[in-house]
Amino acid sequence: MNRCTDDIPTTSLAALRDGDRALIVDIGTSDPKLGAKLAARGLVPGVEVGILRGGDPILLSIDDARWGMNRNDAGLVHVNIIKQTGKSFLNRLWGR
Repeated sequence: MNRCTDDIPTTSLAALRDGDRALIVDIGTSDPKLGAKLAARGLVPGVEVGILRGGDPILLSIDDARWGMNRNDAGLVHVNIIKQTGKSFLNRLWGR
């Protein structure tokens, strides 16, 4: 799931949590319709995204736009983490 390129943590968009920021490095789909749909929303390599709410659907921000996408599609978007938020006290307490 995770791969490292030049010591920068790389993961999928679906794995990010509330408040995380990441740079898109690859869209891992062979479906041209899905690729076009994501590109129309601004999800292309080189774009920085922020996670407003994790889960399913995931709510993300690109510049001033906000988009929702299902977890399966978000799993196809490979990103380098720019800023990762720490776990909240309750998440640490319950092991999530």
